[in-house]
Amino acid sequence: MNTLLTELLTWWETNPITHIFFSPIIAWESLPYIAKGFPATITLGVISFMLAIPLGLALAFMKMSKIKIVNWLATAYIDVVRGTPMILFILVIYMSLPLIPAYQMLVAPFKSVEFLGISFSSWLRSFIILSFNSAAYFAEILRAGIQSIPKGQMEAARSLGMRSSLAMAHVVLPQTIRRILPTSMSEFILILKDTALLSTVSIYEVMLRAKLLSSKNMNSTPLVIAAMFYLAVTIPAGRFVARFENKLAEQDSGGGGADPMKGKRPPRLDVFSDQIIAHEENVMLGVE
Repeated sequence: MNTLLTELLTWWETNPITHIFFSPIIAWESLPYIAKGFPATITLGVISFMLAIPLGLALAFMKMSKIKIVNWLATAYIDVVRGTPMILFILVIYMSLPLIPAYQMLVAPFKSVEFLGISFSSWLRSFIILSFNSAAYFAEILRAGIQSIPKGQMEAARSLGMRSSLAMAHVVLPQTIRRILPTSMSEFILILKDTALLSTVSIYEVMLRAKLLSSKNMNSTPLVIAAMFYLAVTIPAGRFVARFENKLAEQDSGGGGADPMKGKRPPRLDVFSDQIIAHEENVMLGVE
């Protein structure tokens, strides 16, 4: 058995096509180095996702605002960000921010601070890039979710004496969140994949480490290993989104639970009819 595996490995490594695309020997050597960038990838994706939600909510409210200048500014920002390549956004923001005096003053006390081999300034710029870019997409997701809630919900809350802000926070937004959760999870997957583009500005995450090893070995194997790291997160997340969407669809269609009356005889409504009539008569006569 060991001889067979050895011969198979030898054939695989000596074959030029299989060796170029995936070499088990290079994969084994590359795995520890690429794995060191995985925590940075996850950190960038999760924190940027959490920052993008409130930013997107603010943009959504601005776009729905009746004040024209506020509406115009939000619309312009969303159109520009969604209409330009992510790589362009990265290059402009990453290269331009360090030239701003206010930014220089902000990061000056943290020049020596590093986390996972990445400087504080690089972390900050990366979070700004990913969160502000994703906020434009979240704005449209949240706006569509808010506007999908029937206006009667807001009117009913206002009729109970609630202010518009309270009605939005306690009535409309909870229903909106439930509706946009599957789409939001899909956006998280996109943010996680977009972290690979930060390799162009030398952020040492999974993709940059894989590119360096691929160039060093003149082999695609490190890139395949990097793909496996991304798939280890995106495939389970995608399956979760699909199941969650199906569950919501079942609940919305009324099939989300077992019928408590299934298999039982419907209750007879005439059993207590005499008592009900007698009670109504007593009420009319003032006896009860």
